[in-house]
Amino acid sequence: MRVTLKPVAAFLLPVLLVASPAFAGPQTRVVDGATLRQALAVQAGAEQDQRAAVRRVLDRADVREMANRMGLDVARATAAVGTLSGADLTEAAARAGAVETALAGGANTIVISVTTLLLILIIVILLAS
Repeated sequence: MRVTLKPVAAFLLPVLLVASPAFAGPQTRVVDGATLRQALAVQAGAEQDQRAAVRRVLDRADVREMANRMGLDVARATAAVGTLSGADLTEAAARAGAVETALAGGANTIVISVTTLLLILIIVILLAS
């Protein structure tokens, strides 16, 4: 059995060495630096837009009034918007967009959306503390 394995090993060893990444040519990058910087800038811009949408809703007088009635500190919630990221920021921005849309149409039934937005922000504040 050993006699038949030696020729196979002698054949496979050079093949494996040639196929090894150590002997391969220089690696090419999937994304160049400029494209990566541009993608990061777009992502940062999108996050800033989402934060601005949440802050716009929190700056509304009717939202501040409702938060005060609920005993919530809007200034602290507004400050916490800067710490939001990922799914929390996306959800808060979606809720803020729904509130803005409802208010633009003159709807008076946005209490649930505003309450949900404020509760999300309070939870984030408590987790950040």
